[in-house]
Amino acid sequence: MSVVSTLTTQVVLFLTYHVWSVGSAVECNVIATVVASVPAYYLNRSWTWGKKGRSNIWAEVVPFWTIALVAMVLSTVAVGVAAHNADRIAHGSLERALIVNGANLITYALLWTARYFLLNRFLFGSRASPDAPTPPAPPLAEELGEPAAMAVTETTPVTSLEADLPGLSATDRAHPAV
Repeated sequence: MSVVSTLTTQVVLFLTYHVWSVGSAVECNVIATVVASVPAYYLNRSWTWGKKGRSNIWAEVVPFWTIALVAMVLSTVAVGVAAHNADRIAHGSLERALIVNGANLITYALLWTARYFLLNRFLFGSRASPDAPTPPAPPLAEELGEPAAMAVTETTPVTSLEADLPGLSATDRAHPAV
């Protein structure tokens, strides 16, 4: 849902900064980031990570908004630097707006991989959920009552082997020689 979040941020930033002149580039970036973060939370939680039901404040909401706040601060610094320099190099307001939007876009592009990793690893991914089922470990040879040398580590169909070796008895197929 980075696409939705990115488009929302870019549209709100462009409208508030260039079209409506709500405030400085920094103020408009804060507005755009906050507006885009609300749907980003719900889309990431429900669609990307498949979570349903009530959100856990400390395990989901606080970490998500902490990451969003850090990303907003970094993008706001980049937008502030871009706006300061855009005033010196751009001649029209549209050029300045595009430079500001570009700074925001580049910052979020650089942060996307780290942010996705953090959200997936610690917040919404399977490792974050203590309820997530873990695949059972294969039984040990001793638990199967077999000597370790004869333990079967993989289950593979023998139909092709049976077709290739028609003279093999059922006992030989079940317990191949080591």
